[in-house]
Amino acid sequence: MIFKRLVSFGAAMILACGCGLCALADDSEEKPIKFKVDKEMTVSEKDKIGYTFSFDNKDWKDYVKLTPDSEKAGLKLDSQTSRAYQGASLKISADNGSEIKDLQNNCWEFTGSDNKSLFPDVSEETEGLITMGIEINAEDVGVTTFDGSMIVFTYRFDEKGVEALLGNSIAAYTAKQGGYIDSGSVLAVKKNDTISNNIEQFRDAVISVPTKGNSTKIVIEIPVQKAYSGEIITIDNIDICLPGDNGYIKNLDGYNENATPKETVEELEITGEGKQADTAQAESADTSKEDGTSVRVIIGVVLAAVVFLAAVVAAVVLRFKGRFL
Repeated sequence: MIFKRLVSFGAAMILACGCGLCALADDSEEKPIKFKVDKEMTVSEKDKIGYTFSFDNKDWKDYVKLTPDSEKAGLKLDSQTSRAYQGASLKISADNGSEIKDLQNNCWEFTGSDNKSLFPDVSEETEGLITMGIEINAEDVGVTTFDGSMIVFTYRFDEKGVEALLGNSIAAYTAKQGGYIDSGSVLAVKKNDTISNNIEQFRDAVISVPTKGNSTKIVIEIPVQKAYSGEIITIDNIDICLPGDNGYIKNLDGYNENATPKETVEELEITGEGKQADTAQAESADTSKEDGTSVRVIIGVVLAAVVFLAAVVAAVVLRFKGRFL
């Protein structure tokens, strides 16, 4: 009788531990979004003409949109040819009557003249952060997620407009659905009027998207802080390169092949080491799974099995000890 009870108890323990740990894993781990793409929205590198968004026509307005908080600074999007990189470009301007005192998203990424964080005590968990700028949503361009993609864009700050920005900077990143929390690393692009001059000439910036970040939107944050009315920044030739052999999101707003681009210096913008380390750790943790089951679940079940076997051995010894003593 004791033997049967111990066996039953051990089996119940394994079942309870396994189910409990699996439930814990389901509650604490975000389910990855499976990458799917509408092939009608893509083009191979061989057949590629232009960029995903060249701003040479008006159709970009269906895809490149202002974030809701942008109205706080009166942000406005227009295409222009006077200060364009190639053909026409996207001009982002502000009409801000007074200083914005709200804490802005990613404000901890922006630094002062001493290269120290302007808001070292603010974190992603802080409530009430505002996000001003432009966004491109994955579903609008035919993909479920931007995970594993590479986004490149050309930009140039306005000499006066850049002074109105928090830390004289913008932030570029990919974010998850339902908010503006970055899915991996944030690219902070700061005013530079010396060697890497991004006021008198156009520069290239690159966002490298994590492979498992559930990234559903591209955000270029324009954190206007000071009272200012006028142009802030010019952006052109946004290109979205998809992971694997999926090619590129095709040109969606017309491309002027006859327009000669102005000289630009290719520049790979990189993120801070801290953010990169966090992303690497997250991806390392993700790879330690087998068939969707995390390692801690497997270890828990194994430990429960060990306890069960110990209980069985103890029961056998108790039942047959009289034969050996």
